[in-house]
Amino acid sequence: MTVSADAPATSIEGSTKRCICVVVGDMSADKHVAKLVGHLKELQPDLHVFGVGGPEMEKAGVELLFNCQDFAAVGIFRLIHKVPMFANIRKVILDEIEKRNPGCALLVDFGGFNIGFSSAVRNRFAKLPIVYFISPQVWGSRPWRLIELARNVSKMLVIFPFEQAIYERKGIPARFVGHPLMLNPDIWDQQHSRQEVMKELGLDPEKPLVAIFPGSRRQEIVDHMPVVAQALRWVKRIRPEIQFVLAQSNEKIAGLIAEQLEKEKLKPGHETGLHLVSSEVNYRLLPVADLVWAKSGTTTLETTLCATPMIIFYRGDWLSFFLVLCFKTVKRVGWPNLLAGRDLVPELIQLDCRAEKLVKYTLDLMDVPALRQEMARELRTLRDQLGQGDFAKNAALEILEIIGCRTA
Repeated sequence: MTVSADAPATSIEGSTKRCICVVVGDMSADKHVAKLVGHLKELQPDLHVFGVGGPEMEKAGVELLFNCQDFAAVGIFRLIHKVPMFANIRKVILDEIEKRNPGCALLVDFGGFNIGFSSAVRNRFAKLPIVYFISPQVWGSRPWRLIELARNVSKMLVIFPFEQAIYERKGIPARFVGHPLMLNPDIWDQQHSRQEVMKELGLDPEKPLVAIFPGSRRQEIVDHMPVVAQALRWVKRIRPEIQFVLAQSNEKIAGLIAEQLEKEKLKPGHETGLHLVSSEVNYRLLPVADLVWAKSGTTTLETTLCATPMIIFYRGDWLSFFLVLCFKTVKRVGWPNLLAGRDLVPELIQLDCRAEKLVKYTLDLMDVPALRQEMARELRTLRDQLGQGDFAKNAALEILEIIGCRTA
């Protein structure tokens, strides 16, 4: 991780407004911002983008000073040992902003770092526009941080429609630009028959299928796999015909899942009914599954768009959990329940994330097809809330307007 020695050393007053500083902290946002950068460069070919991001952004032409692949940590307590690293990132990026004088700072999600960083930017560069794309969900658990955002942010570009009203009520200019998952809405419809997908996976299409998504980070796998393994065995004893497919998000996670399964003495194969697949089959798997066990997060939204019944689960470190419990302002954490404004699908969070609960809800839903059908119908109605169109182009146009660049 190095800082370019060729960065232009210009003063704030002499800015040409032809560069943007961006700070991205996770891999899913890296993909979204890569698309956004693609539109920015299409509309303004001479625009230079530098900062913190991942491999997709680098492919799109972003000059990476730091790679967000190094930030794979979950929970407040587990981030403590990375404080010096983040302090160094803050210092380097602030110094680069002073040298390069960008047209704006573009902060993307990553609230644990970016909200505080917005204050550092505002304190040092009073007139620099700060655009926040993909809102951190502080409105759900840390509402006091909205005051900090109102003080620092020039505009919020949000991906959920209800967020626009939340920020506008706090006096923060905001626009709903559309959700990245709705860029190609047709992918959420069943493109392949159940027969095709099940055959590809080596499964029996006549038997029920539960798809499991335990997480994409190390600590999530460590926290969730004992519960998943115990629940799977339990269900198989009662309903031996049920097949389970467990999605592995990447090669590193696949190795960790293998370690956890070995610890739990659960060997994948037809005898146990557990089959492992890569994330490449997710979009084919989700629409044909009878039920999904999904770690709270983006997967629950993808499952919602496929209108597939699900059970949401999550277990994290207790320090983070108690802090959220003390300050949370919403009753629900799963995206389908947040969008519906009610308990549409079961949520098994922290104390409730136990094998017996997962088994109970699974058997209820598998034994009563009408319950799954009703859940699927209600999930299908939520898709329209996320809008249509190109979120990246909408966001790019907003950013170029803010930095004063005209588009053709």
